[in-house]
Parts: sequence; C-alpha cells; structure tokens
Amino acid sequence: MNQERPNERRAKKVVEKVLGVTLDHADKNGGVDYLSPGGTIALEVTRVTDEDVRKGLRAWSESDKRQVSGPPLEACWLVFTAETTPGLKTYRQRVQPLIAELETAGLGSFTDQRAGLSVLEGREHAELFRKLLRMNVEHASQHPRDTDPEHVHRVFVSVGGGGSASGSDESVVLLCDLLALKDDNAKKLSTSGAEQRHLFVWIDGATPFAIERALSHEAPSWNADGDSGFGLPSVAPQLDAAITQLWVAHERSGRGWLWDGQNWRALEDLGSNPQGGDA
Repeated sequence: MNQERPNERRAKKVVEKVLGVTLDHADKNGGVDYLSPGGTIALEVTRVTDEDVRKGLRAWSESDKRQVSGPPLEACWLVFTAETTPGLKTYRQRVQPLIAELETAGLGSFTDQRAGLSVLEGREHAELFRKLLRMNVEHASQHPRDTDPEHVHRVFVSVGGGGSASGSDESVVLLCDLLALKDDNAKKLSTSGAEQRHLFVWIDGATPFAIERALSHEAPSWNADGDSGFGLPSVAPQLDAAITQLWVAHERSGRGWLWDGQNWRALEDLGSNPQGGDA
C-alpha cells in the first residue's frame, strides 16, 4: 500500500477547500492519488523540480541563515550560480561584499561572458570580475530600490540557473513542456474513470527559475501583479486530454494558479513550506 506523502495531503487540503469537496486517498497500489466519494473527481499530485538543485539549495540555506558583514547595499540584487558551486554554505557571506564593490564601481549588472573577456584583455574592473568568476557567478543584476526606509537590501541567489522567463505565459508553456515528459500522471488520471481529472503541480526554489519566478514572490518579481508580465497567465495550458484541471502552487510562497478548463484564477495564502520537499 502506498502511503500518503505530506505534499500530497497538503495539495488535497487546498483542493478540498477551494472546491468545497471531500477527497479520499485512493493510491493503494499505484493508482491516482485521490478520488471523491462518488468517483467523479480525481486528483493526482506531482512535483516539477531538480534534485541536484535541491541539494544545492539545502547547502545555500545554511548561508542564507547567517549574517553578512560589509558595507550595506544600495539595492537588492539577484545572483545566479550553479548548484555544483563549491562552498554554497557560506556563499552569500562571500559574494555580497563583491556585489557591494560592483555598486561602488557604478555597475548595475554582471555577466560571466563579458567579464571573462574583460579579464583576458585586462580592462577596467578586471580584478573584481576575476573574483566574481571564481565565485562562479553566472549573472548578477540590480533591481528596483525599495523606498521603505526600514527595508534592508540583500542578495538573492538563484541556485541552478534556469534562465529567465518573459512572463507568466511563458512560465506556463515551459511547465507544460516538462509535464508532457511525465506521462504517468496523465495515465493515472485517464484510468481513474473520473469526469473531473485534476493535476496538482508543486513547484519550489529547485524548479527551473524560468518557471517558478512568476509565483516565487521574490526578486525580481516584486511587481508580480503589475505590468511586469508576471500576473495571472492569459494563455490556455497545452495539456494531455486526460487532464481537465491544472493546479500550480509554489511551496515556499504559498501562491498559485488554477486552470479550471476555461479560465485561470489566482490562489493565495495556501500556506508555505520553507523547506520544500515532502517534509
């Protein structure tokens, strides 16, 4: 008998609350995760994540808990590095002073390719760029300054890269591309015999950044509900016919979307799981 996982129970509670229904655990021997008492609603819970990135995030979380010494930043920054970068447990403590040096030099961004060329040709800031390259910084960019005098600027680190999406619509397209590779979800829903077949997808900080950015509610999507393109999606998801409703929720931020078969709706205050995973 397959046991319920914490992330499955959490997804079930979200669906029950939003739809006002009751769901029973049905995955006894590999079937769909949940069914309504009458069998008209089926729910399958899955996750889109990268385990290598997850390991890097666990190491990074140790760094994120520690204080950072050095001069204060003038704005918040987003820094990309690989999940295999050595020393992630002390990464923010070592990279933030270098970011402060970028600000002092009047620079608002950094890319490893351009920096590498500057180092080879001995251009201005070559020594600072060399230090950032040694830290395996792939890209760094400064973002809008918070006008709140109490706000403390900091470095946000995206471990594992994953590029950048132009908005929520592209996030949906990329997510659907990955879901198409996980055909077991559609197969379970198809064989459930239910009229409504819901797929609930958890994303987190280990999900490719181009997908999770829109729901992470962290830098650089401070204006997620403004004109930045990171509000509610406007395109229909391309799904297997076995999936009639799609739920997408970010474990840490507690924000999500629901595609009901015709329209998208926002999901808020779902509760957060800072650690992610099934814990």
